[in-house]
Amino acid sequence: MIAIGIDTGGTCTDAVVFDTETHKILSQYKTLTTKWDLKEGILKALKGLEPKQLSGAAYISLSTTLATNACVEGKG
Repeated sequence: MIAIGIDTGGTCTDAVVFDTETHKILSQYKTLTTKWDLKEGILKALKGLEPKQLSGAAYISLSTTLATNACVEGKG
């Protein structure tokens, strides 16, 4: 099964296409986090992945360490 994972962090937004059966990363992309509008960074990360890999995805997971980092750093 193919999955897409996205993480928006304090500095970068990462996206991967992952094969859950072979445990291999099929495609990956990293871009700067757009704190003023997170969807911009998320969309850019998705556009950086291999298009042929995206179409076979069974599910997508979105996580963020941005909020956690802000609390830990006392900035949130």
